[in-house]
Amino acid sequence: MTGLILLIDDVRVLKVPKLYNLDGYEGQKLDYARLGNEDNCEIFKNEKAIYERLEHHKGIIQCFKASDEALELAYAREGNLETYIETQREPQISTKVDWILSLIDTLSYIHSRGVLVDEIALRNILVLNKDLKLADFGQSVLLPMMADMTTDDGAGLTVKVEILHLGWVFYAITAWQNSRYYYFESETPSWPMPKELPTADDLFCGIIIKKCWAGEYESVEALQKEAVALFVNLSLA
Repeated sequence: MTGLILLIDDVRVLKVPKLYNLDGYEGQKLDYARLGNEDNCEIFKNEKAIYERLEHHKGIIQCFKASDEALELAYAREGNLETYIETQREPQISTKVDWILSLIDTLSYIHSRGVLVDEIALRNILVLNKDLKLADFGQSVLLPMMADMTTDDGAGLTVKVEILHLGWVFYAITAWQNSRYYYFESETPSWPMPKELPTADDLFCGIIIKKCWAGEYESVEALQKEAVALFVNLSLA
């Protein structure tokens, strides 16, 4: 909605802010278009700052170059995880375990760098050489490096909400079906009630998914510890 992706070659793309040609507008529509351009540029600058803060991590799409005008990123030719689930054969459980542990490790790293992702969703997780890479940080929150990550960002976003979103991604991976959920979809967001959630009892990591949905993890590190222990006990990791 706020950016354009331009293919450079077989391994790289260019992301630029989406800007409207103001010549085609007048009056109130011109004001809206001008405001849209300003907002998109601010979102782009925020994403640039976040990529600079995050630097390099195996679970984040690589950013080769960053400027106020463009981001040069790795090209994930396998698309996003939402499309991948729709079009590709369901992988083995061992692959799903690797993906889940990778996402947990990546979010733990991102939080350690003072960043809250916000929109953790299948469409923002890319598949590159069958590995998962988080991408699209335009709406993410850049906090001071020494910020207390147990508090919210002032607008209701917390680590527990991040883990709640991650739980939905885990559900999609383990059940191999697309699922969409965003805590801030409503103007007055509230924690999902058990009756609003799909059943996860029969999934191999259902206990973790349900605890993500229930807000029982205080940190990603706590989630990571329990996930590793579970997968070892199941002889899956």
